[in-house]
Amino acid sequence: MKRASWFIVTVILLLSLCGCGRELEQPALEDMAMIGVMGFDYVDREKIDVTVSVPVPSKTKESTQVYATYASMTSEAMLNLATKAERTMSLSQLRVILFSEEYARKVGIGKVILDLYRNPIVGENVYIAIVKGKAKDVIKGTYNHRPEINTYLNNLLRPRVETAFTSFATIHDFVFMMTSNTMDPNLPYLIQSDGEIQITRAALFRVDRMIGMYAQREGKLVQGFLGRERLPRMSFEFQHEAKTGKKQTEKVVFDFVRAKTKVKSKGSLKKPVINIELRVRGMLVGYSGSKDLEKRAQFRTMVQELEKRIKKESVDMLVRFQKQGVDPAQLEESIRQRYYGKWTRETGLALYKKAKFNVKVHVDVVGFGTLK
Repeated sequence: MKRASWFIVTVILLLSLCGCGRELEQPALEDMAMIGVMGFDYVDREKIDVTVSVPVPSKTKESTQVYATYASMTSEAMLNLATKAERTMSLSQLRVILFSEEYARKVGIGKVILDLYRNPIVGENVYIAIVKGKAKDVIKGTYNHRPEINTYLNNLLRPRVETAFTSFATIHDFVFMMTSNTMDPNLPYLIQSDGEIQITRAALFRVDRMIGMYAQREGKLVQGFLGRERLPRMSFEFQHEAKTGKKQTEKVVFDFVRAKTKVKSKGSLKKPVINIELRVRGMLVGYSGSKDLEKRAQFRTMVQELEKRIKKESVDMLVRFQKQGVDPAQLEESIRQRYYGKWTRETGLALYKKAKFNVKVHVDVVGFGTLK
């Protein structure tokens, strides 16, 4: 009995030592290659061209190592890349995921995103963007007067008012939009040229596949409908005919201070009507025209012109989305709130496609900038 007890104690001690041994085998921080950016390019429907960038710490100048491989899934790519790097690869510091437009259109990004989302090492605050051309070209590019690519892209894709015409979606946000039964995702669309990367438009998705783009101007309205309170500035141009018969151009630059949107649907489900009430408050920071804005009647005329223009652009945009069968502004939610029975995305799209839009816009000018 005594011998059996000693045997059990010995086994427990050996198992404990084995556990400590595994912990001691973990590589030190300086031996880790922390991937900052991953890029995915189209090869065919089975293979992906995967490129990663790894920042190299240095006291003098920041630098980046780039590795690439072909794989059918991200886990396979990580295995291949691990054999190419002199350090241990890790996704724990992943900050940006780039997809080429070709891959997003032909294959869809859902499989890759869900694969990374389910990886416990990958954080939720990883930004996603679509790239014109190859994602690998953006990662390997040289950008003058910029920090290394990992820091550059991470800072570029952080939400700001100036670029709030698109959803700066993290991996968590995209999974939410992709699996929603009342909306479609949108992502920043990047163009690389002359040593710079620019967010030019918003990439529009149907579930996880890119189907088109929309302009910055439309993106500002979409974000307003989604409930974003602070929107980027918008400029408006009006053509008038003077008493002499000569055409005059009037330009207005409006800086949004606050936007508030209410969306409700009414009518029968056979002919739903989506009522959108958009209230915006802001400042006129630029004006070039013949109106005397200190005179109440002329000021009111200018405000009414702004309301009509925003309404027209909103309706035109929503009708175009309706014809494409996509809903980035989440208007289906207003119909779902009145629907009884099992709701599916197909049900929502069917009702959304036959809905009529009734848009009301109210503009309050709360101040003036330096006007000409």
